[in-house]
Amino acid sequence: MPGVRLVATDLDGTLLGPGAELSPRTAAAIRQAHAAGIILVAATGRSHVDARDRLGAAGTVRWLVCSNGAVLYDRDAGAVVERHDMDASTVPAAVDAIRAGLPEVCFAWESARGFGCEAGFLVIAPSRTGGRGEVADRFGPPYPDGVSKLMVAHPDLRRDALLAALRPVLVDGLVASASSVPFVDIAPPGVDKAFGVARLCERLGIHRDEVAALGDHMNDLALLRWAGRSVAMGDAHPAVLAAAREVTATCEEDGAAIWLEALVRAGGGSGDGSSGAHAVG
Repeated sequence: MPGVRLVATDLDGTLLGPGAELSPRTAAAIRQAHAAGIILVAATGRSHVDARDRLGAAGTVRWLVCSNGAVLYDRDAGAVVERHDMDASTVPAAVDAIRAGLPEVCFAWESARGFGCEAGFLVIAPSRTGGRGEVADRFGPPYPDGVSKLMVAHPDLRRDALLAALRPVLVDGLVASASSVPFVDIAPPGVDKAFGVARLCERLGIHRDEVAALGDHMNDLALLRWAGRSVAMGDAHPAVLAAAREVTATCEEDGAAIWLEALVRAGGGSGDGSSGAHAVG
């Protein structure tokens, strides 16, 4: 197997520890990987604003694949360089179909203008952005332009249960995914973390066999299945543990840092299972 040239890692529950912060050990491991010529990419459900702020101590992380693959942000340029938004007609169709099937839901959204939400969404899922952005009594019409991600919260259903309830009512091939947050994310057709990282790899001239992916939750599954090497956190969702070829320590134990340190010691990854994780499957 080729060596690892690029590591695409989830943030919450993977690279970021308790409190959604980088531990000193993880920050040091990121610097070591960069010095070894390995490109480390954040692949997250967070917006580029959230992800950029959380990675303040990791100045060597240039590329952020955000909003579950819909947005590519270049920290060196300080700009979004690629966006994949929903068609204007898809947003009202999606909202109407979801409300018809699950009338109790509340919506939030990410657009080119930033974050917005219905007031009820903040009751179920308090904003990680501190409430910045537009707050509406009800989501549209009119709807904002350039919606890259919808977020759906329900007063009684969370995560996997909400994901299962939403999938039958999705329209136009929209992609739903769950993570550690109580709501479910909905992305444009064909867009997920694997899509976003693959687009970046095309830009950089890197083959998928030269990519390692780290993750812990359902929205990481597509990326883990796409990458040449896949690593689950020790405390990952059961579906992630089943999908990954390797398992490292838990997030609280700095599992991502442990894996990165061993990858650097191995000279960029030999694919022989010696990178601080044990093989599974």
